[in-house]
Amino acid sequence: MTFGVRLVFFLQAFCLLTIHTHGQKKEDATAEEVKIEVLHVPKECKPKSKKGDLLNAHYDGYLAGDGSKFYCSRTQNEGHPKWFVLGVGQVIKGLDIAMMNMCPGEKRKVTIPPSLAYGKEGYGSA
Repeated sequence: MTFGVRLVFFLQAFCLLTIHTHGQKKEDATAEEVKIEVLHVPKECKPKSKKGDLLNAHYDGYLAGDGSKFYCSRTQNEGHPKWFVLGVGQVIKGLDIAMMNMCPGEKRKVTIPPSLAYGKEGYGSA
């Protein structure tokens, strides 16, 4: 379990299906608390991800303190990337923030504070 620690995720978006929505309220998310380092941007960077898009991504989770891995999407779902709707809480809030405005094929390293990850309960708690 991880308890109240900063998390580091390596993200790679593979596929992006955009869903056009109107009248969306802008998230009042604390994006400044999520540290994003872009590792790779493909030459073709269209479309960029937004709230409500269906994303297909692999991600690995590490503890920021000691670098130990606590999650790998490649070991889940027979190694297939995870599908989720961006910005609606299907992943932790820090990942929803970190994957906004991301290109298909882009790779990022993100550091997420506990308040936007698993909080006091930690990952894997029941």
